[in-house]
Amino acid sequence: YAYLTAPQYLELVGGLRDIERRTLARRIDKYLELFGLQSDVHTALSAFSKGMRQKVLISAALLHDPEIVVLDEPCSGLDVASTLILRRLVSSLASRGKTVIYSSHVMDMVEKVCDDVVILHKSHVVAHNSVDRLREVANAASLEQAFATIAVDQDVNGIGDELALVGSS
Repeated sequence: YAYLTAPQYLELVGGLRDIERRTLARRIDKYLELFGLQSDVHTALSAFSKGMRQKVLISAALLHDPEIVVLDEPCSGLDVASTLILRRLVSSLASRGKTVIYSSHVMDMVEKVCDDVVILHKSHVVAHNSVDRLREVANAASLEQAFATIAVDQDVNGIGDELALVGSS
């Protein structure tokens, strides 16, 4: 769909979701406005940066006002301001009673936006609890440290230090 413009792509998605045309047009305009994409309405998605495409994909996920929102690495390519907006978006959706499934490798963001965390290791659930409880059980100051304790079976610090030295030897 890279040859489509953002409005065309969102119209396609909205049509598949059977959203009434006037409602769909209003929502598309609002998403493009809020994500700062109005000046690019005639530009093909193939010319968009990764962050711009990500904003269109987030808009597509929300177009039909779903009860369950699945976001997989939603910050990928986003600038800092858009990441902060996304953080608030997730909180606002949750406060409206929506279920948000947020999949990410960025533990700092997961810690800030999630109430309940499932940690996978080699395709298996190795932990499932609140952020606070996971930190407590792992005796860790952050979710990232808890994750390292629970699911990482490598010496990440040692490997990182060795990688830094490879070029100097």
